[in-house]
Amino acid sequence: MVESMTGFGRAQVQAEGYSVETEIRSVNNRYCDVSIKLPGEFQHLEQPVRSSLQQQFGRGKITVSVKLEQIQALAPRISINKEMAASYYKALTELGETLNIPDKPGYRELLSFNDIFSREGMSEEEQTLISGIIQQSVDEATVLTLNMRRNEGAELAKDLFDRLDQIDRITGEILLLSEGRASDARTKLQERVTTLLSDDSYDKERLELEIALLADKLDITEEIVRLRSHLVFFREALQGQQSAGRKLNFLMQEMLREINTIGSKSYSAEIAHKVVDVKEIIEIIREQIQNLV
Repeated sequence: MVESMTGFGRAQVQAEGYSVETEIRSVNNRYCDVSIKLPGEFQHLEQPVRSSLQQQFGRGKITVSVKLEQIQALAPRISINKEMAASYYKALTELGETLNIPDKPGYRELLSFNDIFSREGMSEEEQTLISGIIQQSVDEATVLTLNMRRNEGAELAKDLFDRLDQIDRITGEILLLSEGRASDARTKLQERVTTLLSDDSYDKERLELEIALLADKLDITEEIVRLRSHLVFFREALQGQQSAGRKLNFLMQEMLREINTIGSKSYSAEIAHKVVDVKEIIEIIREQIQNLV
């Protein structure tokens, strides 16, 4: 069944003191445009995540937001630059001797030098762990978003089937109204010409040819057959493939072309009104299928 381009999914995964929340939003777009926001230390995941999402979503503007939170307080790992601390201690000791300061420098004096201490970043093991949590969170949010797109696609398809049934019904009414219309027009035209030309000075064969051509122009059977054929193909596309949006758009344009031709051939007020009804339904269909993959 066809798939909508509108969807949303949120997933949260927790492990080893970390929590990752992923939100995915999907809206209409002609192509597959993926925008990803990842935590600063994990920008290297952007390309593989993008490639995976493009393969799964096909079309739509996909916005992905990934948030990382440390939910369990862990003791920070502190690194001490012992060589620099020794240099500071030596410098302070020499300064004290020069200034005749009896006390030797201690830890308190050394703590004032911030560049002696540094906080270590994530280890390689932590980065691997968190990368896995991020991927799992993105995967779960993707499944939820795709499910929503499919469910909405099923609802749209149901509505479209109803619209197609309406067009089919109105087309049948147009066909009934048009039956015999060409023959009646031909008879009336012959009677009118015969009345106007009471003598036999005109070319009867040429007149018959012109009347036949006029009758053919009034015949809309061929257009109705093609229109109904497009309805069949439209239903098949809705039931068959997920990525049917472009095909449905083409069929919709062909349906509009046929109903316009029927309208231009019809010199009947009743048929003209029904043609307007069909065109209104096709316009609704046009708006609906813009949201399909």
